[in-house]
Amino acid sequence: MNGKILLLLLCLGTGKIFSQQYYGKKQVNDQPKAEFILEDGTKVNGFFVGYNYPNGTYPGFFDKDNIYSFEYKKTPGSSAEKLSAKDVKSLKIFDDHDDVTSAIERLDMKYVDKNGKVEDKRKRSFQPLLYEGKIQIYGSNIDICTNSICNYAYSEFYIRNAKDDFALMPVDYDKMSLFSIGSMYDRMVQSFRYAGRNCPDFQKYMDSFEAKLEDKAFRKEINERFKQVRKQAYDDAKKQGYKHNRTQQVIGDYMLRAYLEFYAGIIKEYEKNCPY
Repeated sequence: MNGKILLLLLCLGTGKIFSQQYYGKKQVNDQPKAEFILEDGTKVNGFFVGYNYPNGTYPGFFDKDNIYSFEYKKTPGSSAEKLSAKDVKSLKIFDDHDDVTSAIERLDMKYVDKNGKVEDKRKRSFQPLLYEGKIQIYGSNIDICTNSICNYAYSEFYIRNAKDDFALMPVDYDKMSLFSIGSMYDRMVQSFRYAGRNCPDFQKYMDSFEAKLEDKAFRKEINERFKQVRKQAYDDAKKQGYKHNRTQQVIGDYMLRAYLEFYAGIIKEYEKNCPY
């Protein structure tokens, strides 16, 4: 099966609804139709009100599930009720024509260190599917907001072999510090190695990719590419006359797409070389 990038209106819309800030509660204004799939397979239908996510700042923020609970109404005029995030497997949001406009799925997490050792992270993350393939990519943007001013912080991604029941972070922010940024590429390589662990040809590709990453000029080229994407986003937003928050949304959209294409390029090598 060939992979497919799903970052169209659906995923961009999902990112705007479910993009995370560093603290608090997020509510939507229109309260659209929603369908929750619970852990036991039960469906709960209603109207989406919002969700609660962890209070705190770096680094403690990263040690927590990214959503604690969801709020919904059984009818538009009824009182809001809560669903614990640990009981929810997925959520879909619909428009007035019953077409899906947003969707997120709960990912159970594992961590791969730079030596390839795998450990449970004991945390979950709700994320939209951005790339459908033998190895799937999930992800969204993180914003930092102070009062009404929001800034795009970074894009976080998760990869999952379609046969696995857990996901990995190519860049695992809660395992990073100022002293470990240099090992970021090592951790990324190990995450992809593990996701494609059953395919020797993909491991050979990762050997050559890892060797390229050891070249400082190649790493500089990658970093410069992403810097140019950010600059292009800012310039395009400026041409449109967007204000600060809308400009930050545009930057987030551009960066999310750029990182997605980078990771999808690695996964396409897996799909090209691995029949399973």
